[in-house]
Amino acid sequence: MKPRLPAAALRLRHSTVAALASFFALSCASTPPTPFDPSRDCFREVTTALADDRMEGRGIGTEGLDRATDYLVDLYGELDLEAMRSDSPAPSFRQTFDATIGVRAGEGNALEWSDPANEDRGNELTFREDFMPFGFSSSQSFSGEVAFVGYGIVAEGLAVTGSGEAESFSYDDYAGVDVNGRVALAMRYEPREDDPDSPFDGKRSSRFSDLRYKALKAREAGAIALIFFSPPAEDDDRLPRTGRRGAVSEAGLPVLQVSREVARRWLEAAGEDLDALHEGIETDLQPRSRALGGLEVSGTTAIDARRTALDNVVGAWPGRGELASETVVVGAHFDHLGFGGAGSLEPDSKAVHNGADDNASGVAGMLCAVADLERRFEGHDEPRRTLVVASFNGEESGLLGSNHYVRHPPRPLEQTVAMVNLDMVGRLRDERLHALGTDSSPDWSGILDPLAEARGFSMVSGGDGYGPSDQMSFYGAGVPVVHFFTGSHGEYHTPADDSEQLNFEGGTRIAAMVADTLAALLVRDEGPNYASSGHGPTMAGDSRGFGAYLGTVPDYADMHSREGGVLLSAVRPDAPADLAGIRGGDRIIEIDGTRIHNLYDMTFVLRDHRPGEVVEVVVVREGESVALHATLGRRGKRSTPTTTSPHGSPDDPANPHATD
Repeated sequence: MKPRLPAAALRLRHSTVAALASFFALSCASTPPTPFDPSRDCFREVTTALADDRMEGRGIGTEGLDRATDYLVDLYGELDLEAMRSDSPAPSFRQTFDATIGVRAGEGNALEWSDPANEDRGNELTFREDFMPFGFSSSQSFSGEVAFVGYGIVAEGLAVTGSGEAESFSYDDYAGVDVNGRVALAMRYEPREDDPDSPFDGKRSSRFSDLRYKALKAREAGAIALIFFSPPAEDDDRLPRTGRRGAVSEAGLPVLQVSREVARRWLEAAGEDLDALHEGIETDLQPRSRALGGLEVSGTTAIDARRTALDNVVGAWPGRGELASETVVVGAHFDHLGFGGAGSLEPDSKAVHNGADDNASGVAGMLCAVADLERRFEGHDEPRRTLVVASFNGEESGLLGSNHYVRHPPRPLEQTVAMVNLDMVGRLRDERLHALGTDSSPDWSGILDPLAEARGFSMVSGGDGYGPSDQMSFYGAGVPVVHFFTGSHGEYHTPADDSEQLNFEGGTRIAAMVADTLAALLVRDEGPNYASSGHGPTMAGDSRGFGAYLGTVPDYADMHSREGGVLLSAVRPDAPADLAGIRGGDRIIEIDGTRIHNLYDMTFVLRDHRPGEVVEVVVVREGESVALHATLGRRGKRSTPTTTSPHGSPDDPANPHATD
């Protein structure tokens, strides 16, 4: 027997007890919203069903994720939604896509070089010991002469201080050397990393050190492959891990790393001294790039993508009249972490990660809001836009489902006037509801503020559309977005994020607020006006494997902030931060003498320290500055690789959903 839409939601659709406000009042943001059925059952029933152990944490590759998909398909059938997929034998709510869920080193990785002083001698290198490809490397064979390109950086408009005045400065490792058709050999990181007056930002790695950025510059210069190594000043000479979780786009050429000893032998064979080249660059910031006199390298990179078929669950509530051709999208992701692993903040545990707040709560809030909308509009024939209801899959692996939707929209994206996203709305506290991404349109304040006031919420809003959830896919495509969120907590991405932790009554009220918002968007004369961001997602610098661990949980609702420190939602139990006396609610403004403006600053500073170091951490607590001392730990059981988006690539150092 297939599951039915929860009885409370059905009552919302057909109830005639509650007095409805005039339909036209829905288009006026200043008019109080219509009443909402006080029953908590709809939100409770959907969240507990999705967060049940039988759903196996809704992890990719689990039978539980398939069960969750089937469950949602049946719920969509109980709502007045139309299936949007027509390329199947029967109309379907499933939007199926083939997703890359990770990469690993494949069979056939090889690398060898020829000594210009002894053309008959080949030097075959050992996979995993002497070299490794990066996960974003293209899979292909290559062969050619080698050109040393310093740090592989092209940077214009840098500022360097001399006698106290800033001067314009440019640095180009590709100037004066022809790498077209050659293999580029480059050092990782950037010059003068320990110099606070460096034009490359000193101790905070700049975007010019980003590996993907360097691969792009090598490809633009015509290199057939890019091989990295750690510079002499670095203690750490470990090779990268190729295995990666999440979507990975190829760099367009082979990208590898060799051990420093291999690079040193190559340079010596060509008559060059690695230490002298490195010291020269550090001394005068002048490139030392050059072709390496007949040194040839050939190899093959083999990166295997781990792929699977996933389903978004997508349906449409048809519009009416002259507005029906326009679309409003409401979305929430339903996948989670399964039994844990790399994305978990307890990666060594094998327990079910039910993800009740992240994001069974968002799906429940969305579906209960749609049921409420159908009740509100019953019997009305006035014009309204079409509402697309999207349960996204693969969000935890890199926004896979929402990216697929945007690339293959079932309704034209240029006629999509707004996207409303729900991610983690199950832990309402102190009436505080966050509306993230409202800088994506100047109209959001006029729509949301009166509705929040009428529902009794203390609304915290702001930030552009870039952020750690599915709204980012739509904002990047030119759609105004808003992301509803009730705040982070210590159970995030752990097995403890379960149903008993949720505020069901608060979730029901948020569903009502979402219904209010959608109702206003469906009938407004014009959709919200799009506002583009002036900066876009921050490009991260090159990450070191020895990044130290502090054990804080940033307040993700504060992640749009570019300055003012890092507000903490919680600290991990027994982590260095906890032992130092740092608490949830503190705002970190300084670490080891470096001013912290935002999470990116904090990430880079921690990455420049090693486990065991004692650092002074200055926090603002109840308006007062407090200096504490923390002994940094090693990333391990209670840490996670830093990543970008909530939910982005595990090797990217700027993920707001990571702990530091």
